[in-house]
Amino acid sequence: MKLFITLTIAVVLFNASFAGSGNPSAVIFPKTFTAALKEKKTLFEAESAKVCACQILRVVSNNESEKFIAVFAQGTNNCDLSANFATATSVLEKEKKHMKDFFFTKIKTAENVTAPTSCSMLYKNIQVKYADIKMYDVLDADALSNKLVTK
Repeated sequence: MKLFITLTIAVVLFNASFAGSGNPSAVIFPKTFTAALKEKKTLFEAESAKVCACQILRVVSNNESEKFIAVFAQGTNNCDLSANFATATSVLEKEKKHMKDFFFTKIKTAENVTAPTSCSMLYKNIQVKYADIKMYDVLDADALSNKLVTK
């Protein structure tokens, strides 16, 4: 035991004798790295504005009893909220038809909610009213509303 303590003290003293002044050296990134970050603006700009539409559905399947689920469609806010909400709502309606055909025997819309925020913020607000709600999916309304994708 004495040998272990002696060796530990020796290692600590050895490391301390070669340690620097305690001031860490500055990290200097190459100019190309910082220029690339500024060009992409990933660290310097806020996230673009989003809109979110949500349908809270009461669903029943052959395997499970009635439960509440939330389906979200998120898109980019292009300063025309009514058009953005209409696009997101149409994506939700298509998804609801798909869910009815493949997963659930009964689907009833309990509530429609839209907000000029991201879907994660809207989900947090919905959880206050519906404590036992489950998130089904967050759909990309921008991609799914494209006429080439929906045909």
